[in-house]
Amino acid sequence: MRGPLVVGVDVGTGGCKTVAYDLDGNPVASAYREYQVLHPRIGWAEQNPEDWWRAAAETLREVASKVGPENIEAVGLTSQREAFAPLSREGELLANAIIWLDSRAGKQEAWVRERVGAARVLEVTGLPVDQMFSAVKLLWFKEEVPSIFERINKILFAKDYVSYKLTGAIFTDYSMASRTMLLDVRKLEWSQELCEELGIPLDILPPLKGSWEVVGEVTGEASSVTGLKKGTVVVAGGGDRPCEALGALALDEGEVNAGTGTGTCFEAPLSQPRPDPKGRVDTCVHVVPGKWEYEIVVNATGESLRWFRDNLGHWEVETARKSGVSPYDVLIEEASEIPPGSEGVMYFPYLWGAKAPFFNPRAKGAFVGITHAHTRAHLIRAILEGVAFHYRGVLGLLAELGVAVKRLSLTGGEARSEVWNKIKASVAGMPLHVPKVLDAASLGAAILAAVGAKQYGDVRTAAENMVRFERVIDPDPRLAEAYEKLYEKYCAVYRRLEGAFELM
Repeated sequence: MRGPLVVGVDVGTGGCKTVAYDLDGNPVASAYREYQVLHPRIGWAEQNPEDWWRAAAETLREVASKVGPENIEAVGLTSQREAFAPLSREGELLANAIIWLDSRAGKQEAWVRERVGAARVLEVTGLPVDQMFSAVKLLWFKEEVPSIFERINKILFAKDYVSYKLTGAIFTDYSMASRTMLLDVRKLEWSQELCEELGIPLDILPPLKGSWEVVGEVTGEASSVTGLKKGTVVVAGGGDRPCEALGALALDEGEVNAGTGTGTCFEAPLSQPRPDPKGRVDTCVHVVPGKWEYEIVVNATGESLRWFRDNLGHWEVETARKSGVSPYDVLIEEASEIPPGSEGVMYFPYLWGAKAPFFNPRAKGAFVGITHAHTRAHLIRAILEGVAFHYRGVLGLLAELGVAVKRLSLTGGEARSEVWNKIKASVAGMPLHVPKVLDAASLGAAILAAVGAKQYGDVRTAAENMVRFERVIDPDPRLAEAYEKLYEKYCAVYRRLEGAFELM
């Protein structure tokens, strides 16, 4: 007997990861399945919601077989946001889900700006007008495929579609709803006013629950597919970013987490919703009761290092293969031999435009300052520093928005590199806290499951018992002094580049 376990299911963009945790937050077993992003046309990005369910079912079955289904007290869910499965009255899946990477709805985005206005949308929902959000995707269906739109009885987001297949219940939580551009972020209810103005029927939106609340129990049919015990509790869970914040113990204002990956998202909890008046960052609902959060995106952070690996890092890849280590370890070891400032080389990580802190969609990636004396190692070090400088910029933006950062945590793949962590801490001028579990979104979902299963009395108590910080990386005073001066130069060089981006 293993004792009570809780399971977090993370339905991401590239695949589904399912992890069983004990009540101290230790991972016990995990499984992962990939699925495709479909590109039927240039600029389109879709997924089949049945692929979400198939991957979730397979990973649940694998994890249940490893730990014993009788030991699983509850399942919590988290997922990518914005994308939805449109369902008919009979529960038929009417179309693929349009995911966040899709860019087909620019016409509808422009219509919303003209019809409602960006300021009004920001005031009600905490979000800028953007085709990424669910409301604009619904308008695309309404205008371009009315035969589907007219048949939609309910929309369900990725985790909620999996929950529906597990329990038969139709719900979403407030954190997912806050990424639709249809939720009143203060009243925590669907905005009848916006739905009427946009011509979206209010009744196709799912009922709302708290992320920690039980939505149902595993049915007999779902039990046979997943290997879970019939009657296992299923908890609403929440969006991947707020679940990640929960899994890094970012609960209160000042406790900020940077979730790294292809890009990086800073999650900064708020005690009250206070949308950025300039519309630069999103204000969303946290999975923690009575909390909201700013979400601030930095583009192409981990992706910049991967781009280098795939295009210029063939020697490092081959060396890593022969040594049995990760190519990233070889890349970063090279960079560690180069002094701070990369001897004059700067890198700007704009592989798909600039988000925070410069917010320039025309920006392009750039190495600046290369001479005949520079090597690949200089370029790698410049990538590490360029990303870190953007993290410093986000901290400045948070200060402008009235958030005093008391603790900065780092989750995701980048947190594995001690060299990069030291650079970031020194550029930021504050310690970096690295939790034991870096895949924090699945842990956040499991924390919510533990509350739903009544293993803990509330979300805060569960998080404080299940999240452990493994190490703290302090700034190096020598590096911090050097980077303080270099950061000012870095920002000045960016300003000069803006004209070049316009020309390009």
